[in-house]
Amino acid sequence: MDNTKQIAISAVKEAGRLLLDLSQDDIRFQMKNAHDVLAEGDLRSEELIISRIRKEFPDHSILSEEEGEEVHGKEYLWVIDPIDGTINFSRKIEEYAISIALCRKGEIELGVIYQPVMDKLYVAEKRKGAYLNDKKINVSSEQETINALVATDNSSKIDTRIANFQILSKICSEVRHTCIFGSGALHLAKIAEGKLDFYYKSRFNFWDYAAGIILIQEAGGKVTDFEGNIISRDSKNIIASNGVLHKKVLDLITK
Repeated sequence: MDNTKQIAISAVKEAGRLLLDLSQDDIRFQMKNAHDVLAEGDLRSEELIISRIRKEFPDHSILSEEEGEEVHGKEYLWVIDPIDGTINFSRKIEEYAISIALCRKGEIELGVIYQPVMDKLYVAEKRKGAYLNDKKINVSSEQETINALVATDNSSKIDTRIANFQILSKICSEVRHTCIFGSGALHLAKIAEGKLDFYYKSRFNFWDYAAGIILIQEAGGKVTDFEGNIISRDSKNIIASNGVLHKKVLDLITK
């Protein structure tokens, strides 16, 4: 399985080139609902990535945002978000990414996140560290929430959007600054490289975060649900931090 990382990197880079090409013209998309869109780029990026994985690893299962789950075996599962931040992509805002993770027997072993516009490639392997463009990265060392930069996300689910902002209204006076970039994967990547200190969201989609979870863990941070439980595919919410702040963040969000 030594070539899984190379295949994942090759796939995100190729998908990134496709998305950059598509963004040279008017970006075609349709409405999923009143608050979300599905771009042509989502479907074409996903098709490209899945075809690469099927070719190289026909006995691996695949979970992707648009296609759902394709089960071929129990040992390996690829988790794909072909565009995380589709609304940004549809408006030609650079804060979008392609996210691929590989799980083995339920445990994330590889995460790759690629931001095409900035040519930023984040890669993490279990017990091998986290890297941005081949340079090792680490979470911040911030110890006080009042100095922290916190991120959350909007949501197409209005109850989730309201819940996120209700939490934000409670904690905003306890932190230095808040950020909403519109891509959960990139929020986690920014924690891994020490630019943000923590992130939360009250609804959990595994494909949005799988690659970012191992990226943060390998960069020295921590990821749990709101109760402090180890994060998993079945988790309902997420808190990611630099680790040092994690207990304080849990207390802030659940108070």
